[in-house]
Amino acid sequence: MKIVLTTLNAKYTHHNLALRYLRAYCGPEFPGLIVKEYNINQQLGLILSELVDESPDILGFSCYIWNIEQTLVLISDLKKVLPEVTIVLGGPEVSYDARNLMGRHPQIDYIIAGEGEEPLLRLLKLLEAGGIPALAQLNDIPSLVYRSGGRIYANPQMTMDLSRIPSPYQNYLDELEHKIVYFETSRGCPFRCQYCLSSRTGKVRYFPMEQVKADLQRLAGLGIDQIRFVDRTFNCHPQRALELIEFMSELETRTRFQLEIGGDLISEEMVQLLEHAPVNRFQFEIGVQSTYPVTLREIGRKANLDKLAFNCRKLRERTSVRLLLDLIAGLPEEGYERFGRSFDFVYNLKPTYIQLGFLKLLKGSRLRERVAEFGCLFTEQAPYEVLQTKSISYSELAFLKKIEGLVENYYNSGRFQSSLDYLIARDYERPFSFFEHLAGKWKENNLHLVSHSLASLYRLLWEMMGNKDPVLLSYLRFDFRLHERKQATPKWMHGKPASELKRQVIKDGRVFHCLPHLKPLQLTSRELSKRFAVEIFDYNVYPWRAKPEQQRQILVFDYSRDNQVKVYDATQWESR
Repeated sequence: MKIVLTTLNAKYTHHNLALRYLRAYCGPEFPGLIVKEYNINQQLGLILSELVDESPDILGFSCYIWNIEQTLVLISDLKKVLPEVTIVLGGPEVSYDARNLMGRHPQIDYIIAGEGEEPLLRLLKLLEAGGIPALAQLNDIPSLVYRSGGRIYANPQMTMDLSRIPSPYQNYLDELEHKIVYFETSRGCPFRCQYCLSSRTGKVRYFPMEQVKADLQRLAGLGIDQIRFVDRTFNCHPQRALELIEFMSELETRTRFQLEIGGDLISEEMVQLLEHAPVNRFQFEIGVQSTYPVTLREIGRKANLDKLAFNCRKLRERTSVRLLLDLIAGLPEEGYERFGRSFDFVYNLKPTYIQLGFLKLLKGSRLRERVAEFGCLFTEQAPYEVLQTKSISYSELAFLKKIEGLVENYYNSGRFQSSLDYLIARDYERPFSFFEHLAGKWKENNLHLVSHSLASLYRLLWEMMGNKDPVLLSYLRFDFRLHERKQATPKWMHGKPASELKRQVIKDGRVFHCLPHLKPLQLTSRELSKRFAVEIFDYNVYPWRAKPEQQRQILVFDYSRDNQVKVYDATQWESR
């Protein structure tokens, strides 16, 4: 009996954790089990041919909102080409609407709703025995949804004992090259947010600490770029979180660990521990979602926003932790203007990244059952994204999409910090008002209909917001020089020629007053020139200030370090 488990990931760099668990759990009794991963950007015809070539007896799909539509097309075609294949679906997208899904799609033979390790193993054993399974035999498999005698049955779901699940990261580690690795130390969530499926998975359960640490040690040794924890609230068990953060801090690795953290649950002890963590070791994703008390009450979300803000500031000021703050547009009772206030709250915390998302009415979520209460219309097909509510119109949500794109390009890129800060201080009381205005200009000029190069983003910000403001031009040039180390400063930025000054300070050694760490390297003039840049400004733009004085300033941008660019004020060079 040939078994193939597969999925369509959202991106090539993603990796499916569920399939690794299933293979680890079922593999000892079915050593020939094969895992095949694809992604939604590949042609379905190609994926179909690859799966047909495997000639499977049993074909299992891991289903999510990003792949369910393509998966249903695939299984329809697969059944035409391989009519005898047994199709099994699992995953969150099929776990909460299994009966209806099977009724609409006769190609589906079985669905496993919920945690699938033990149910899949039992099903495989039953199918291996051959023949048509009896109703009593199928009824004995937990979490199974199946057909018998023209009817569809759904068995009660089971909750796995996590100590019985073997590590998904003992073997097949070569599959992880160039991938983002997903990892969990627990299942379940202590909170009951009504838009989230985790609120329906029961109390929090933990994997054995010894197994967790062994897996992290093994993965860290591979040099993986990023490990993303899928624990819903990593620090809901404070002491366990501290122990693991200390363990990850001490690993000899370049891997970055992304954790979903309850922002108001961060302790001073954790901050002190993170003060000593290596740079780029941790990235915290913190869900704010909304700051409107009425909305938070409606979605069952309890958070101390003052404490969350206080903790975020401590992390930003005292540690090197990267902060990702989440917002959700389209939640009950939160209108366009009120969402703008939530945006301002998050923006003013100066996170590394603002994740501006839009409400998705997931199957099985409590909020999906209440759509009539808040007048919510949403897309019929996955990802079931909100179109409008009684509090926010379709047009307003569509405009927020344009703002989302600008936040992604200008704020989240991290390349325009000085320019954005200046523009907001110059003309706007609120960050949201600035992005509103910019989005309006973007739409007016149809700029949202085309993609833009990085170089054009600098130019467009000047053209849309500059009005020939020489201070903005100076800040744009500062940002460009700080982040685009391999590109020459564009001529339209009107920078004063500094090439002759750069040659002079290399020749007479003045450059080592700013960059003494380069002197022992004994670089040639040409090699040394590649390690730094010099820019001359008409305004005193560094350190940043809202109203810089009109005063000549010479800045040196040190590119000799891999992780960051350092800036030095070298205005004193002109005294020579």
